[in-house]
Amino acid sequence: MDKMRKLFESVDACADRLDQLNNRFAHLATESTHESVETWRRVKDRILFDYGDEKKVHESGPDIKAIAIELLEKQGHSLEDVLDTLKADHGVEIDIAGLAQVIGRTVYISALRKDAADLLNNAISFSQIASLWNDLDRPAFGGENWTARNVSILVE
Repeated sequence: MDKMRKLFESVDACADRLDQLNNRFAHLATESTHESVETWRRVKDRILFDYGDEKKVHESGPDIKAIAIELLEKQGHSLEDVLDTLKADHGVEIDIAGLAQVIGRTVYISALRKDAADLLNNAISFSQIASLWNDLDRPAFGGENWTARNVSILVE
């Protein structure tokens, strides 16, 4: 199932990038490129993957998604701070990949972009950010590990 998840994430990242290119270079976009993005988005909403027991464990406890989103978006915590807070204050142990699944792709990407912007403001390069995120085991899109290119595309 891990290979399917990676494939799903890769196709999703490709569709996101194609959508960005369609918008940025509208004069080069075709009906089929727009249709491809729309079709993928409809199909992906119907695809269900079993990401393990992470979601099942948390169904009966506190609303982890709401708590995590509150910490990330309203209080400005980092992903790792959210993990620590969930463990300390709510007794919920979850890894970074599980947190990314719980909060969803959009919130996860927003958190990554915020973190990347903070690091870039401190003169940290894309390759250094990729290395840091790999060391922190943050799930990458479109591959196993973060690369300078992945990070630059993410913040674009």
